[in-house]
Amino acid sequence: MPTVTFAEEHRAIEVDAGSNLRLVMLRVGVSPYQGLDRLINCRGHNFCGTCAVEIVEGKGASPRTQEEETTLGGSLVVARVVAKNVRLACQMKVTGDITVKSHPVRPLDAVETKQRIAFAAVALFFGVAFLGTFGYIFLDMIKKF
Repeated sequence: MPTVTFAEEHRAIEVDAGSNLRLVMLRVGVSPYQGLDRLINCRGHNFCGTCAVEIVEGKGASPRTQEEETTLGGSLVVARVVAKNVRLACQMKVTGDITVKSHPVRPLDAVETKQRIAFAAVALFFGVAFLGTFGYIFLDMIKKF
């Protein structure tokens, strides 16, 4: 049976091979979340990225999927630098002995974040312009303007 060691909590537990790391962490009382993320998270469905953990040592982790990499990369506006040993606990299966550090530091990618903000601003501008034009045409059609 693989052993999962929690580096910061100084605890270790044996788990069945193929166990979901997020469920293991919650079962032993080690939260993968911090702050408000304890209340506001996706409950293990891979769209929030709040259960990120760092695999300090060991090769007992399932391979990272493309969907997981996308979620780790940040949200619509915020981009993050993702180290190769950072994983989402909800998407990782334990296949062998590992040491886990919860709540890793994931710095912002300043250049990518600026590009995403610029794209969101342009999209917002054209969205508002479209809705304004549509509203004007609609009100003109019903002769209320």
